[in-house]
Amino acid sequence: MSKAKLLPRDNKYRTQEEAITHHNDNGEIFLSVSNIFHLDESSLKEIPKDWKGMAYQVTSTRIDYEKNTVTHHADSTVIKPTVIRLKNIPVCQPTYLNEILKTTDGLDFTRALYGNMKLKKEKIISEFERVTGKTTNKIRFWTLDQSSRKNKPIRSVELYFNGFDWFNVGGDDWFGNYDGLSRGVIIDSAKQTKKSGSKSK
Repeated sequence: MSKAKLLPRDNKYRTQEEAITHHNDNGEIFLSVSNIFHLDESSLKEIPKDWKGMAYQVTSTRIDYEKNTVTHHADSTVIKPTVIRLKNIPVCQPTYLNEILKTTDGLDFTRALYGNMKLKKEKIISEFERVTGKTTNKIRFWTLDQSSRKNKPIRSVELYFNGFDWFNVGGDDWFGNYDGLSRGVIIDSAKQTKKSGSKSK
């Protein structure tokens, strides 16, 4: 995948649903979880600022627990969404990176978040550690339990640090709730419907 560059954030808090509308209206690609692993050097230094304090980073990545899919750039009108279908999405309440990779379902789930279903386990570990600055026992994943999946099965993915020095990948929040910061991104190879920040003619 080509390198990606962050666009400036406006420091406004939005739900995923609101952020999708905002970035579509601005002709911007809304940052997905998979984009984070391909940020250029300056953006990679910038992105952790979005995860600190009480801030959540809302991404364009969405999980459908009924269909067992992970979608990057959900509902985008700027770039074609990428839908990855899985056999099963593991229950993480939470589960740490060093544990989730011990199962086939967990390995495939992390591959889907990265956006490459052929990625080796060692590469997943090195990539998550590289972008978060945390070790595998400090990176944890949250997904819905089986009973909760029957009620509002479509959820957004948020990224955040917390006060206990963990990095969290949260896949258990309803996309119409739990607002946070969002970012637009420029991808070298992406065909966007219009230039970022430009007005429609």
